[in-house]
Amino acid sequence: MEMILHWPKESIPRLILNLKEKDIAIRRKSIKALAFFGDAALDPVIENFFATNDLTVQISCLKTLVKIAAFEKYSLLSPSLEELIYLCLKNEDSQMILVTVCLLRQLGQTGLPILIQASKDKNILLAKAAVTALGEFNELSARNCLRELLENESTDELIKESIVDSLSIYGKD
Repeated sequence: MEMILHWPKESIPRLILNLKEKDIAIRRKSIKALAFFGDAALDPVIENFFATNDLTVQISCLKTLVKIAAFEKYSLLSPSLEELIYLCLKNEDSQMILVTVCLLRQLGQTGLPILIQASKDKNILLAKAAVTALGEFNELSARNCLRELLENESTDELIKESIVDSLSIYGKD
């Protein structure tokens, strides 16, 4: 909180530099601190994601965005955040996929259309994670998507099991 009050311009770049630290404790504290800056940290974190090929830094950026999304309510995605999300959903790294789905879940209504799209992806991990996230929405569009996938003969059995679980756990059958 002191950083936000007294050194906001100096703190964000310094915390972003910490996202490449080998010490996981420093990275985690930096992610948490950046999240408290909220919207002010959004663009610098996104820029940092695109400026590196280091998977650890990219995952740290994504985790920061998840935490920012938990504090902020975005009714629209900025073009750069939307580009980042779609890029991550095409990635084959399981951690990147799972953290991106978590980000979409935190974005709520704003992330819902992308989750619906992701639930139909050929990547089983992505589709299964998206289905699980959709099960947490109390939205007609989410339930309709899950039902359509359940009725579709080409839907993978693993995905169907997740759909059944999602629909029954949340009483949406």
